[in-house]
Amino acid sequence: MTDELLVKIEEIRRRFPVSYEEARKALDETSGNLVEALILLEKRTKNGHSRELIEKLQKIWEEGNRSKIRIRKGNQVLVEVPVTAGVVGAVLAPHLTLVGAVAALAAKYRIEVDKAGKAEGGSADKDEEQPAGAD
Repeated sequence: MTDELLVKIEEIRRRFPVSYEEARKALDETSGNLVEALILLEKRTKNGHSRELIEKLQKIWEEGNRSKIRIRKGNQVLVEVPVTAGVVGAVLAPHLTLVGAVAALAAKYRIEVDKAGKAEGGSADKDEEQPAGAD
């Protein structure tokens, strides 16, 4: 390995988190042109990060569609929507969402988030389970 090649590899590694082998391959693919190798690695990195981001967003979306937000009064379910719909609604109308949540809790409604089978809820009173007809 020549000193010139080593200098180019070190420059690539200084700018990108790649191994010596990856830096050498990038230089080989660009006939030793340092600028072209940097551009090649930059494109690969952007594509890799974009792909990872898309995969994470898809996973979050799927999880949100499996999870539900429920509003209950006693044992009766009044509203049940996917978490993703609730989040979209909260983003589009945050003030309305806040007022609605406070009003629901003040009226002793329970707001539950069911994370794909695991319910977590909040209510205005301390009793998590109310007997039927206790309202």
